[in-house]
Amino acid sequence: MAKDILSLDISSATRRLLEVVKRLVGKRMATGAVVTLDVDSTAIRLLETERGTVKKWASIPLETGEVEEGEVSDQPTLGTMVKQLMSSSGIKASKVNVSVSGLYSISRILPMSGLPAGLTTEEAVLEMAQDAMPLSEDKLYLSWQTVAAGEGKQNALVMGIPRDTIDGAVQSLRAAGLNPHILELKAMALTRVVNKEQAIILNIEPSSFDIVVAVNGVPEVMRTIPWQQDKLTEEDKVEHLALTLGLTVDFYNLRHPDAPLDPATPLFITGQTAEDSTLGEKLQARLGYPVEPLAPPLECPENLPVSQYAVNIGLALRETVPSESLGEGGYSPLDINLLPSTYRPWRPSAKQIYLFCALIAAIVLLFPLYQITADNINKTTRLETSYTILNNKVEQMKAEIAKREPLKKAIAEYNTIVDMGGGFTGDLEVIKGEAEKLDVQVQSITHAGHSITIVCQADSYTIFRDYLTALEESGRFSTPIPPPEGYPYTKGGTIKAEPVPGE
Repeated sequence: MAKDILSLDISSATRRLLEVVKRLVGKRMATGAVVTLDVDSTAIRLLETERGTVKKWASIPLETGEVEEGEVSDQPTLGTMVKQLMSSSGIKASKVNVSVSGLYSISRILPMSGLPAGLTTEEAVLEMAQDAMPLSEDKLYLSWQTVAAGEGKQNALVMGIPRDTIDGAVQSLRAAGLNPHILELKAMALTRVVNKEQAIILNIEPSSFDIVVAVNGVPEVMRTIPWQQDKLTEEDKVEHLALTLGLTVDFYNLRHPDAPLDPATPLFITGQTAEDSTLGEKLQARLGYPVEPLAPPLECPENLPVSQYAVNIGLALRETVPSESLGEGGYSPLDINLLPSTYRPWRPSAKQIYLFCALIAAIVLLFPLYQITADNINKTTRLETSYTILNNKVEQMKAEIAKREPLKKAIAEYNTIVDMGGGFTGDLEVIKGEAEKLDVQVQSITHAGHSITIVCQADSYTIFRDYLTALEESGRFSTPIPPPEGYPYTKGGTIKAEPVPGE
């Protein structure tokens, strides 16, 4: 740890040290209640823990339309329901830990060794993340943390969450008079509650399911896929889940050819649908991965449906009883807080506290000498005046630099278009070539530089599914490619793909 700290700049090293102190001291000293909130498309779930024990839990169903695709559609109503649920359950809190849907979120593992020089660690990570992610920062909130990569190396786990998702969650909670203390992706909370160095997690909800591939305690792959399971038979559900999970594992293995996922990796099934034992048995038989029961490191009452409250428990573990294995065995605790700084209460920084204390000390020492040090005070006044003039000049320079930013941005966008080169032709060749192989009718192709829209039609949904898989496996587009509505049982539709940067 000391070697890692010394390799960072001062601000990043201070941040790392504060995180370590918080994990080793703050969590162990915390004895108050922790309240967690998990909202999906069908229910609101509250859970309260204290000193490593689940004390209370409650849930309330949601009407159709209040939450759509993981995003809050009726903020006042949802806030009112949360407030009513807390009142009826006796759970009281002014701040809560909240889960966030992974739908439309993006995550990347970036090597710390490849960071641009001349910047702080945070600036360098965010700059490289903007280059690696298909969406711009004005559409995403970016968050990151360092994670161990083995043999003394480190990577940066970077996540981009749609701003609408974060803003909607915060505003609905504030409508209920609550302040979100921590926002965390469901996949991160599930990785923590499973607490395995290597695991596959399948979190099944009525309108969506999450797939997480965790390696070295880090969620290397996180996917959230919407579905309409009410329209599927039991066999179709198993086949759809198994197919999607298989594609996800194949995607991981393709990116890690030297260390593919072990076939003995345990599979954990959580979520509202996890109580269906028949579904679990069929999935195990279909997938081959051993299914293990969820055993969170919290004291849980016997009548608590652990699988349904797995996300809540993962959120609570962040601040209550950290697992003894966290931070050991070469992997790091997951502690990314997705709550943007604009929503966090103001707290003085260490530098501000130091400057304030220094100012108070100076006043105490200099006040008795005020009468006999008038000349020194006058000199100080002149220095302050000079500082003000210099500061005004600096502000003027900043304003001039700010005026140049639009020009720099325009030049960068122009260079991006120029650098595309033959990428457009290559994309068309892949799209049309795979369509000809599978006899898929491509009706139109729209190439907008950062995105490609394909309208196509196949003779059957299996051919359409194979075509979408072929596009993903071509390596020219960011994966996974969002499928159209009704997938995988639709024969056509609109496919929106993102070209891989640099292609």
